[in-house]
Amino acid sequence: MNTLKPKRALVSVSDKAMLDGLVPVLLRNNIEVISTGGTADYLRTLGVAVTPIQAVTGNPEAFGGRMKSISFQVSSALLFRRNHAQDLREARELQIHPIDLVICNLYPFKKVAAQANAAVEDLIENIDVGGPGMIRAAAKNMAWVTVVTDPSDYGRLGEALDGTGVSLELRRELALKAFALTAQYDLAIATRLGQEFGAPFPDVFSSETKPLRYGENPHQEAKLFILPNQRGTASLAEAPVLQGKEISYNNYLDADQAFKCASELAAEFPAHQHCVIVKHGIPCGVASAKDQLTALTTAWACDATSAFGGIIAFSREVSAEAAEWLSKNFIEVVLAPAYSDAARAAFATKKNVRLVQVPLKPRGASEWIVRSINGGVLWQTEDENLSTALTVPTQRKFTEEKTAVVRFGLAVGKYLKSNCLLLVDARDGAFSILAAGVGQPNRLECLSLLLGPRLRARNIDPTGAVLVSDAFFPFRDSIEAAKAWGIDHVVQPGGSIKDAEVIAACNEHNIAMALTGERHFRH
Repeated sequence: MNTLKPKRALVSVSDKAMLDGLVPVLLRNNIEVISTGGTADYLRTLGVAVTPIQAVTGNPEAFGGRMKSISFQVSSALLFRRNHAQDLREARELQIHPIDLVICNLYPFKKVAAQANAAVEDLIENIDVGGPGMIRAAAKNMAWVTVVTDPSDYGRLGEALDGTGVSLELRRELALKAFALTAQYDLAIATRLGQEFGAPFPDVFSSETKPLRYGENPHQEAKLFILPNQRGTASLAEAPVLQGKEISYNNYLDADQAFKCASELAAEFPAHQHCVIVKHGIPCGVASAKDQLTALTTAWACDATSAFGGIIAFSREVSAEAAEWLSKNFIEVVLAPAYSDAARAAFATKKNVRLVQVPLKPRGASEWIVRSINGGVLWQTEDENLSTALTVPTQRKFTEEKTAVVRFGLAVGKYLKSNCLLLVDARDGAFSILAAGVGQPNRLECLSLLLGPRLRARNIDPTGAVLVSDAFFPFRDSIEAAKAWGIDHVVQPGGSIKDAEVIAACNEHNIAMALTGERHFRH
């Protein structure tokens, strides 16, 4: 089962590019070729003795080519399990002969849909029906069947056929590519026809979708689609809302940041209680302490003005004390793995507060995230790294106690908008944010115009606190500004061509600096 040599292939392609290069491989490996319509005609011109699809299905092609491959015989030949006694017995009784290689691509719906004046009739005629069925059947039975949907893979297929056979690893890779193709194809159809028929949000991502009251602003439409984009079943998108109003588009964005930051801290400091407060997509108050109420009040004190009307995430079950404290303040959403009965009773007096119950996101969830741009989407894996292996190139070093503060700062800094500079420390028994400057195109101004003045406004002495930067310092000017504000510990990724100058500036000003080697932009 690991490596297989196909004996019968079904070839049905709309895009005939590179097929002439594959045909000699099929011929010299004595692979019977079954084909349909125009593909069969083209293969005959290349010298292939084609078995017409009618010889397999027992039925003629009909309805202008709409009916060709859709049949019990073809699907059975692809789907029956070659190591399953009952399947083998039924295949013999039904005279089903295996097809173990499918080379197929689909009607060019996307190409037609890209035409500005494409008629609906042309769009519909270019919806492939039989092709996706064959592709999915072959991909499902990847243990025994190879499916190739991309002409760029013909070369690898040819090498395998001329060699020892098609490996299970390659069959799985090609099957995943096939499933992606049919998913993309269906999405293109649903989206384009939705535009034609006045349905701008096709429910294609999940059977579970949730219309939202509006988007970022009241004049914008919005909907929540549930995506299976991480390992495991726990996700914020599916989390139950225990009380309160409907969660809005902006609430979800803020809740995502709070939830992920709290989960990150819980993974890094499992013995602590963590509280994260987010406003307008930015953690404005974050604290970790031995007890929940201290974590909450410390996080709130980081920036009480911004915390007003914020989104709050806890790393553990919400206690009665925390709920009672919050019930005296204006908040929008609370997220936690659980709520005590007493906490639920305290929140019941604030009926508009949304209570979301969601398990923490585990490290290594392999989440991928999507963002849209005009005409497309950007895809990436979530930033699940946290490099705490520090290199300290300066004369002044970090104490062992200070490295715990560094870990806290790095975990929090990942969730602040770039450019960001974050000052953190451990005071009064809790790790917390002292001040931050975020979202500026100029890193120096994050420090000199935002973080520094906030320290002064709150009368905070930064001595011993740690300044965390999401990316490297391009010049020594940020170090000089840090010294002017009294900052004496800095953490940054490093990697600038001016690193030597930055290190020299730290040594001149008796500043300890650690390098992580890992950037954490969040745009």
